[in-house]
Amino acid sequence: MRFKIVIAALLAVAVVTDVGVTLSTRRAEAVEGKVPAVDPGAPIAQLQARVNELEGRVPDQAIVMTHVAYHFTNLWFAARQHNWPLADFYLGEVRKDLKWAVRVRPVREGPAGEVNVKGIAEAVDKTEFSKLAQAIQERRSESFVRAYDETLAACSACHQAIGKPYLRPQRPTSPEVHVIQFDQAAKRAR
Repeated sequence: MRFKIVIAALLAVAVVTDVGVTLSTRRAEAVEGKVPAVDPGAPIAQLQARVNELEGRVPDQAIVMTHVAYHFTNLWFAARQHNWPLADFYLGEVRKDLKWAVRVRPVREGPAGEVNVKGIAEAVDKTEFSKLAQAIQERRSESFVRAYDETLAACSACHQAIGKPYLRPQRPTSPEVHVIQFDQAAKRAR
């Protein structure tokens, strides 16, 4: 996905550069009497059309949040099976996914006005995610469960703030992926 965002940004820069060069060239030619002057609003309209097209290609925040949920669910099962390296991997993915979600939409409209989703995500990363990381590093199941539940509460609070109280995350009952071996003991037995 980062590749798509980089490509979209590069395309936008190319379009802006092309429009600017074309506009400058046509103005210079118009001054020299070679061509009639061009409506300066036309390149802006072309640029806006191109930006709209590129924005339509970027996934929305809901799609990105499915990645958060996928990795957060698997984090639970990795930690519950005491597969701490795998839990650490999934926590890293959750952190990256949440940053991606914020890049897609850093501010949302909520019932009480604008909600700074970026600020909320940064706070969750510094508090709940840090507690999860510490529990994983120390290999402490009880601390992990508390931190996981606190993270679920923080997620619910964010969903409330943005006017989506029906998005109520809970402890998962089954993993999102069935091809990954969560149990470290099974891995050692092979």
